Amino acid sequence: MDQVTRSKVMEGRKAVDAYREAHRQLHSEPWHRGIPEEHMPLLDEMLSGLEGQGFSWLQEFFDTSELLNIQELGFSSKEDFEARATEADRETLSGMWR
Repeated sequence: MDQVTRSKVMEGRKAVDAYREAHRQLHSEPWHRGIPEEHMPLLDEMLSGLEGQGFSWLQEFFDTSELLNIQELGFSSKEDFEARATEADRETLSGMWR
């Protein structure tokens, strides 16, 4: 993965992490009628951040992020990982950013 794409993934991860934290805070209080309306701006902000990094849809970001994790483990592609990964590799991958 080239450095530009890697940087975009890292920035995208920041946007997702910020969304996750804001979402957690929103739901830390008892449910109230305004939660759906309060949630939409959080989601829109995350999606806008991902779009700003060049990701057209959420799944595209998560697929690219997973590929970065796989490559950081020393595999060239998802197919290479599926063909050669050990159980230890799979456990390591499951503990990486998702």
